Amino acid sequence: MKKIVSLILTGALLLVGLFAFASCGDKETYVALDASDLLQEDFGIAVKKGNTALLTAVNAVVDKWVADGTMTKYVDYYTALSESMEKGTAAPDANGLKTSWDFGTATETITMYTESGFAPFEFLMNEKVVGVDAAIMSEVAVNLGKKLDIQDVAFDTIPTCVSTATGDAVGAAGMSISDERKESVDFSSIYFSSTLVVVSAESKSYSSLKALDGLKVGVQEGTSADLILEAAKKAEGYSYEVSEGVMSEAVKLASSTTVSTYKQYALALADLKAGRIDAILMDKLPAQAMLAVAD
Repeated sequence: MKKIVSLILTGALLLVGLFAFASCGDKETYVALDASDLLQEDFGIAVKKGNTALLTAVNAVVDKWVADGTMTKYVDYYTALSESMEKGTAAPDANGLKTSWDFGTATETITMYTESGFAPFEFLMNEKVVGVDAAIMSEVAVNLGKKLDIQDVAFDTIPTCVSTATGDAVGAAGMSISDERKESVDFSSIYFSSTLVVVSAESKSYSSLKALDGLKVGVQEGTSADLILEAAKKAEGYSYEVSEGVMSEAVKLASSTTVSTYKQYALALADLKAGRIDAILMDKLPAQAMLAVAD
């Protein structure tokens, strides 16, 4: 897997995603379109091949949480929690989200193999692995009347750990779904995609990084979008690894492209609606949540 923060993304492009809203008193409609020249990475839970009962149970949680917005809430919560830990500030309010699970007297175990350095999906808090993936698999374990044992291992060993395990086992580590990995494990439904989207007025409908050339663009400070735009404004431009040793065509943006950074997406949206910026470059799930709230 290539971590999001490395800007070397793996995966496959999916169809353009479109979310729209028209806020009260604002006649303009806003959309979020997949950036077609940025590669998408889709995350799934890896399950030992042939374990259809466990795969079905994982998909039941993943599909429900994605459909009702719970997955986005967990992503946002654990993002905020990891940031509060880094900054030494107060932990965020879980706002009703379940953050602890009681496995009771369960004797059967699901082993979750992970690598704990990929917040918000997994990170250490008080020497315990927490995050989106741990939440998913804790819910699965409770639903099956089992307990969860989390093993923190080297990332590149996870598919082998899952495929050679003697009991119920999964790999949950912000793991991208790939044909190579499918040879040794089965994957759950997609629960997170790292595709970046361009949020703009529907009349503009920017759908690529290149389309932002010369515009005023808003990003959340320190995100992948921020780093990508920074790279695109340099002489060598921004490119990503298509396959081993093969890079995509570089996208270069003129120096006239203005990047405004924000602590919160809501502030960027306010500037977009006020015409102070032309577009926002951000991840799909936060964009979906933002537009849904503003609807």
